[in-house]
Amino acid sequence: MNVNKVVILGGGVLGSQIAYQSAFSGFPTVIYDISDEAVDSAKQKVASYPKQYQQDINATDAQIDTANSNLSLTTDLKSAVTGASVIIEAVPERLDIKESTYKNLAPFIADDALLLTNSSTLIPSQLIDFVPNKQRFMAMHFANLIWIHNVAEIMWAPDTPQSTIDDAEDFAKQIHMIPILIRKEISGYIMNSIFLPMINAALSLWTNGFSDPISIDKNWMVSMGVDRGPFGFLDIMGLNTAVNIEMGFYENTKDETYQKIADKLNELVKANKLGVATGEGFYHYPNPEYQNPDFVKA
Repeated sequence: MNVNKVVILGGGVLGSQIAYQSAFSGFPTVIYDISDEAVDSAKQKVASYPKQYQQDINATDAQIDTANSNLSLTTDLKSAVTGASVIIEAVPERLDIKESTYKNLAPFIADDALLLTNSSTLIPSQLIDFVPNKQRFMAMHFANLIWIHNVAEIMWAPDTPQSTIDDAEDFAKQIHMIPILIRKEISGYIMNSIFLPMINAALSLWTNGFSDPISIDKNWMVSMGVDRGPFGFLDIMGLNTAVNIEMGFYENTKDETYQKIADKLNELVKANKLGVATGEGFYHYPNPEYQNPDFVKA
C-alpha cells in the first residue's frame, strides 16, 4: 500500500503513541483532537516519547528529528483528513463517541482511504453501519508502549474485501508492527481476551475488599515473574478508559459486578488520578513504586 499521510483521530494514550510510531516510521502524520486542551495534552504525551525511544530501542538523534518533523497536531478535522491515505480512529471506547466521530469524518475522507479503528473491545460489525468507507474499514488494535510491544491485531467484518485486509497488513508492517490476523470477530481480540479477565479478577478482588492493589500486584509480579501487576497495567491504560470498558461490560451483561468496579474506579477518576497520563493513579509517575527493586523483596 502506498502511504503518503497518516491521521490519528484522538491524541490520548494510544492515539499519541500510534501517531509517533507512524511519524518515526517516516510518514507525515497528523493528530486530530476536538479541543486546544486535548491537543495540548497530546503534545505533552508526545514530548515524552523521544527519550523513551532512545532508551528502549536505541533510536538515534536523526531518527528522533525525523519523527518530530513528520508529526503535527490540529483541531481542524478537514485539514487533518484531506489527502490522508490511512486514518486511525482512537477515540474513547464508547459507541456514541465513535458514531459521532465517523459522521463528522464523512464529508472529508477520500474514497480509497483506509479507515481503521483502534477499539479494544468493539468489533467492526458493531461500527460499520456508522463509517463512511465501509469497504475500506476494519480494526487494527495496538498494545501500550507500541514501540516495544509492536503487535497490530487486525480484524475485519464478514464482507470486508481481501484487498482491504491486505492493505491493512501491509501498513502495519510499514510502521514496524507484527500483524496478527484475527479471522473471526471477537470482542477483546486476542490480547484483551486474555488480558481483561486478569484485570477484572484483580479489580474484583480490590472492589470487594479481599485485598489492596499493592498486595495484588506484588503477588502477581512475584508469582508470574513479570515487571508489573494488573494495577500497573491499569495506570498505563488510563483509569478513565478502564471505566468505559467496565461500563461496556455492564451494558452488555447487566452484571452488577462491572457497575460496582466502575463506581470504585470513578472515585480515582473524579480526583484526576487517571494513571500515567496525570502522574498518579494506583502509583505515582514518572517513577512508579513497583519499579523500585525493594517493591518485591521479602
